[in-house]
Amino acid sequence: MSKKKYNYLNHLILTAKKYEVEEYLFYEEKGRKLTAKQIELILLRNGIAIPKDETPRLSKEQTQRESYFNLMRAGLMVACVFALVLLPGIIQKNTALVKSTYAQKELASVKIEEPKEDIENKFFEERDTRGFNTPHARSVLALFNELKYDLKEIRDGKPVKPVFFTQLPRGINELENIQNRKRIFIQIVLPLVLSENEDILTERKKILFLSKSSKISKTDKNWLEEKFKYYKVKNGDFNLLLERADIIPPSLAIAQAAYESGWGTSRFALEGNSLFGQRTWKKNAGIIPLDRDEDQSFKVTKFDIIRASVKAYKKNLNTHKSYEGLRQERSKMRNDNLEISGLELSKHLDKYSEIKDKYVFYLQKIIEQNSLTDFDKSILLPTKKLNLA
Repeated sequence: MSKKKYNYLNHLILTAKKYEVEEYLFYEEKGRKLTAKQIELILLRNGIAIPKDETPRLSKEQTQRESYFNLMRAGLMVACVFALVLLPGIIQKNTALVKSTYAQKELASVKIEEPKEDIENKFFEERDTRGFNTPHARSVLALFNELKYDLKEIRDGKPVKPVFFTQLPRGINELENIQNRKRIFIQIVLPLVLSENEDILTERKKILFLSKSSKISKTDKNWLEEKFKYYKVKNGDFNLLLERADIIPPSLAIAQAAYESGWGTSRFALEGNSLFGQRTWKKNAGIIPLDRDEDQSFKVTKFDIIRASVKAYKKNLNTHKSYEGLRQERSKMRNDNLEISGLELSKHLDKYSEIKDKYVFYLQKIIEQNSLTDFDKSILLPTKKLNLA
């Protein structure tokens, strides 16, 4: 019988199971495959020593063979690149075919004309009146580079640094590179979304535990009453409470924030820390839209910090009757042990905007063209939080 080959990732998984680490078991139950680095962080967070990596080291001869193989593979990749450069017509044709197939398949029931304006790259050119006490976007980009906060690495599974901004920087629309405008916005919003999701999952875990408990302490009863009230659920209806107390995928949250705030350049985002365009009818509160009709009285809600905007947005989707379909779809995904998909949930947000089905179309376009689903599996690095301007 041949000896089973050692695998460090399997070693980490066995360690997590041995100590019954609930956080890992939760991800396993969801069917989420974690990287070795992510499992190491979970073990550290739960006070468990990381096992030694006993992967055999390659001999000098093996290393040479491996290097030769890598050179051959690199040569093949270069050849492929040249081939692609020589075939631009085929690429363009295939790309158009893929986009057409997607539009026909996903939006067959909705006739939407391709928008003339570039919604995906919609940035507002509004004047920022906050002054030089607010850091400039160029300085923030430099800070992220110094902190080695790289979205490419996060897409590959590296944890997100817990860097929290209380307000957006000024001058995002002054950055010459559009990709940098989007990158800085995602880097600011992503940690906030993940942190709020972590808080919700912690709540959800406690609700699940208490729903199965025969005896509940007075303190826990009071806590439950607060949650039933917060999520607008009749006291004692645990099934509905669990349907509402759940996460919003980062891909969907970032896409909505990008659309509603023009990637962080709207007046509401700059002056009121409002990323999602939530409305209010309270007197002496909020910001009046410049293009509001005379017969209307709503305002755009103003927040002290942008995190409060994220929290209010999630409560809105988790409680308002207009988004019951979204919550039911999310609950079905969780019961079927499927990844909670921002693309799928976006189909239930036609009531979020007055443009209805076009709004869903725009959100899906932003998610797909910016590969935002890559962030749905991201986790937050469990270190001291960095609260910045």
